[in-house]
Amino acid sequence: MLTPEQIFYIKNQKFSDTEPGTLLKDFSSLLDFIGSAGVPVSGKNNLLAIKLLPHLNQLMSNPLDVKLKRPQQKSFPHINGLYLLLRASGLSEIVIEKKEAKLMLDNQVLADWHSMNSTERYFALLQAWWYRGNPEIIGERERRDFYFSECLYFFLNMLCGDPDLKTKLDVTYFRYGPGFHNLALMELFGFVRIEQNAALSGENWPISNVEPTVLGHALFNYLYQYQQSLNKNIYNDPSYDHEADCWSYELKTHLPAWEKEITQPAMKEMQDSIFVFKVTLASAYRKIAVPGTTDLDELARSILGAFEFDNDHLYEFIYKNRNGITERVVHPYMESAGLCADECVVGELPLRKGMALTFHFDFGDDWRFQLVVESISSENVNYSEPTVIERHGEPVKQYPDWEDEDDWDEAN
Repeated sequence: MLTPEQIFYIKNQKFSDTEPGTLLKDFSSLLDFIGSAGVPVSGKNNLLAIKLLPHLNQLMSNPLDVKLKRPQQKSFPHINGLYLLLRASGLSEIVIEKKEAKLMLDNQVLADWHSMNSTERYFALLQAWWYRGNPEIIGERERRDFYFSECLYFFLNMLCGDPDLKTKLDVTYFRYGPGFHNLALMELFGFVRIEQNAALSGENWPISNVEPTVLGHALFNYLYQYQQSLNKNIYNDPSYDHEADCWSYELKTHLPAWEKEITQPAMKEMQDSIFVFKVTLASAYRKIAVPGTTDLDELARSILGAFEFDNDHLYEFIYKNRNGITERVVHPYMESAGLCADECVVGELPLRKGMALTFHFDFGDDWRFQLVVESISSENVNYSEPTVIERHGEPVKQYPDWEDEDDWDEAN
């Protein structure tokens, strides 16, 4: 529940391009920079191309004086944070053009964004950060826990808690907790004020002091109480519908300007299509045409058969969703909260031409087949089941040959 003091500060806060922080101004600059043509991104983590960063940095309200010869996206914490919001919001997607990855804006979601007022845009980005702000989006390690927890801990315990803890804050601490990109977002949202000292040589972002704002106090304390209540409800009732319980409901009663929300793009159903996968293992590859109605357990069997492997181990399919977060579809015998391979068909996956997936088989021997979506077509429907349409190279052997029983006994 919001306290009367929290309600007062939230109701009296103005939301604009430059208040309570420069979030909306800088986010708009990022959208304009990408434009209708899109921009190139790296192949592995789909981060902004290095050559783009100096120019984009100058478009920010508070550009950093980065002296590195080859600065990466993480060298610009505000750009890194804004990129996280862009991917998490659903406003963008990665497309493959001529085997090159590009970051494109989604016109459907962008239309929603342009119809929203400043208050709605501000909280749409806050929701994206809260619900889908996985640091994996910006090339950090994959996480399965609550992404915002580091921000809550830092703000409430380090900035507003024990004064002795605050004295330990320095650039090294910020790098790991809450992370430069999260700290930059706190500044952009107007939750903290950051002072810099140019005399701190050797640092891209020479932070000398961080102070919480009144709005930061109000929202972070409310979000913390909400999360504690949510955790308690889930603990007492595992079937509790936490997605229907949203912190935005109470806030909206005090923010009449907040009516609209971004509509996440609906996934296209492609079960009537034929998908051609190029499946590679070592120097050999097979192209397999797969009907969209094929479940992933059948696809797994087809891949293994095409490479003359026995279907005698567990497996998982791994891919990144449109937000840049890893998803897994697992073997029917695996205990997992993820999708089960025999309950998920190929046409239900968010596949696009040029998209890469991994078929991870036998977690002991660690076989990793690389899949690339070569084509998606609804015209050629001649395949009623997965069919190998092209073969190249001899497949590696799943199990090595042993010259005699002594060799086998010695190896085992």
